[in-house]
Amino acid sequence: MIGIGPSGSVSNNNGRAGPSLPASNGRRAAFAMTFVVASLFAVASERSEEISAPDPNATSNIIAPSSETSDEPIMDELISWMESEGAFIDGRISVRRVDPADPSSMRGIFADGGSFERGETLFVVPKRLIYDGEPSTAKRNAGKEYAGKDWKDATGDCGTAREIIDAMATGSTPYGRYLARQPRRVVPGYWSAAGRELLGEILGGRLSSEYPAAVADRARWDWVDCCDGAADDGELGVHAAELTTSRGDAWMMIPYYDMINHRNGRWQNTEHEGDGESLSLVTNQKVERGEQLYNSYNTCAICGGRVDLWGTLEMFIDYGFVEPFPQRYVFWSVRLKFGLDERRGGPECPEPKSDLASGERGGAGGECRESNVDDDDSGDDGLVVEWYVPPSQKGLDFLQGELRRLRGVRPRENESSMDDDAGGGREVPESEREASWALHRAMLVAFEAALDRAPAASDEVWNMGDDWWKDTSGAKAPHRFY
Repeated sequence: MIGIGPSGSVSNNNGRAGPSLPASNGRRAAFAMTFVVASLFAVASERSEEISAPDPNATSNIIAPSSETSDEPIMDELISWMESEGAFIDGRISVRRVDPADPSSMRGIFADGGSFERGETLFVVPKRLIYDGEPSTAKRNAGKEYAGKDWKDATGDCGTAREIIDAMATGSTPYGRYLARQPRRVVPGYWSAAGRELLGEILGGRLSSEYPAAVADRARWDWVDCCDGAADDGELGVHAAELTTSRGDAWMMIPYYDMINHRNGRWQNTEHEGDGESLSLVTNQKVERGEQLYNSYNTCAICGGRVDLWGTLEMFIDYGFVEPFPQRYVFWSVRLKFGLDERRGGPECPEPKSDLASGERGGAGGECRESNVDDDDSGDDGLVVEWYVPPSQKGLDFLQGELRRLRGVRPRENESSMDDDAGGGREVPESEREASWALHRAMLVAFEAALDRAPAASDEVWNMGDDWWKDTSGAKAPHRFY
């Protein structure tokens, strides 16, 4: 996902304490638009054995991942291939770096060729271009055995993973070649053991127990245990499993669609349409020329139960990035739910750009943007906090305790490896270290702001029933706070 992407979850709810979500799959949504499925990938239990992280200096015995700067030619090839196969991609949109001057910046989809009115179709991907395990079943493997199973029963995440292994290994399509070149070991569950231990220290015992997927060895659980993949399949098998769980839509890998970045609030300017034979993305408000297009990985129209419960921590665990503002935190065990955003005309937008009612939006890479919040409710840090449910004293004590703990681990930020007590002196890869400390900083900011603007404690939330976490406002993107 060009720096970000969707992901698989632990069982049906990311392995966290809380309700069983009816429609998350740990990913954005289901392709057919009429249903959402639970991920087949699950962390069932702990084991001491794990698939080791790849040697960064080793050469793959199947296909070597290219450097991040080599994807531009394959992008042109991918688009040409899709269009030749019946896909529609509006000529006004393009895939490029968020910062064109920085070749290391993430990619996104931009309206560089012109503006869009609300309701315009951005692209349409026909079902035959979607990797879902089914085409291979029908064309090449019907009635044959694969990995000890009848291939026709290997649809879902595992069937899709095997299908994209074929595509990556053979280079039979531009999409397969594109996927083979994507960054690897991005999702925390696929990190090195030392990286997961650092993340576990930052989360602490309480949060680690609520989010076991953050520190579990998902490379083994997803591919070997769940899909009956072999540990000696090589890094390509693990890469396919991670791609399917982190970039797939339900169990499907959808070319081009998996390149759109995530942001909630008024930044979310697209929504899904589909008829079971194709997936379309359309604008849900006016989009000006040059703006980045955003979808939401957790509050989209077909995101099911994630809409009300998935927040910044779940997004990090599923996708490996800290979402930009607005953010949301939900702690089931103490019934806390709050969000925060930059105030209108905040740090990135010194002067309001337009009336929010106009739907005018900015993009990424330093462009000015407005939020869905008012100046009057913000603090000196330029943030506004929205308490979705009244906090209890138990909840505020939990938040205060976590804030104290986080401040205590902050001095470890500049360390390049875990010490003997934490990780046996093992080196933490730079990308994993940076991501872990980015989450640490985000939680510090969020918890401080939430406590600073918390209403008086009450026991009301404990009398709200099992659905205390559901949003009853009826607000929909892009007009909801989060």
